[in-house]
Amino acid sequence: MGRPKSPIWIDLLEPTEQERECAAGITGLRVPERSDIVNLALSSRIRTDDDAMYLSIPYFADTNNGHAAQPVGIVVTNHVLMTLRFAESPAFDLANESCEHQRWESSADVLATLIEAIVNLGAQRMEDVSAELKKLSDRVFTPERLGTPVLRAIMLDVGRLEGMQARNRSSMLGVQRIVSFVRAKKLDWISDSVEIRLRVVEHDLRTLDEFDDQLTNKLQFLLDATLGFISTDQNHVMKVLTVTSVATIPPVILAGIWGMNFKNMPELDWPWGYPMALAAIVISMILPVWFFKWRGWWSGD
Repeated sequence: MGRPKSPIWIDLLEPTEQERECAAGITGLRVPERSDIVNLALSSRIRTDDDAMYLSIPYFADTNNGHAAQPVGIVVTNHVLMTLRFAESPAFDLANESCEHQRWESSADVLATLIEAIVNLGAQRMEDVSAELKKLSDRVFTPERLGTPVLRAIMLDVGRLEGMQARNRSSMLGVQRIVSFVRAKKLDWISDSVEIRLRVVEHDLRTLDEFDDQLTNKLQFLLDATLGFISTDQNHVMKVLTVTSVATIPPVILAGIWGMNFKNMPELDWPWGYPMALAAIVISMILPVWFFKWRGWWSGD
């Protein structure tokens, strides 16, 4: 029995062993194992084997739902593109839907469409992170005084956004390596139009890399600012406690003196000794507080 006619794109989503054998029989290509895709050696992740290019993205996550990154393998020849993935992907769905609007001319055309979809959605995710950062920044830098619980919640949001951006970064880095590798090969079956599209994608990836640096710096700045506000809030509490403790020292001293049980204490014979002692204790508390307010050490509290 002859080999069936090969389609232009075979997309394997968590394939069974039978599906892997069927794809290998249709394309005549070796379907990579998951261990091959996640191999740390760059030579194992991006290489050529005869007329086929074996490409992979070890950490690929194109959603902001917090799911762990999954590897993606890509095998491309001059007649077929085969992809191997282990999770649902909006980018793959978007690339698949594009065939309804334009006719694919070659496997390289499909590869360029898939890469463009990944990059476009990656850019959208970065825009989403940037928009959320703007909202968090408005929450942090407000004239109202925020308490530590609110600031802690903001720090958790910053950590969540950093995780999202880290997943975006890993995905875009894998795509950038693939685009650079494919363009460097300069294969004859990659048309000029596809080459132009890949060049545009490579430029977009460099722009996104600069945008990623800006977002990373913004995240770090927002985290530092939140920690600074928490420290300031704690300093306010310590300042109030310090003023309170200083204001209570004179009354404690006066109460200690007048509370001594000596027989010959002149204050015991004073008709107004008790109210005078109370007044002296109150005045001794008011004077330190007034002094702190006068020097501006208690302003804002």
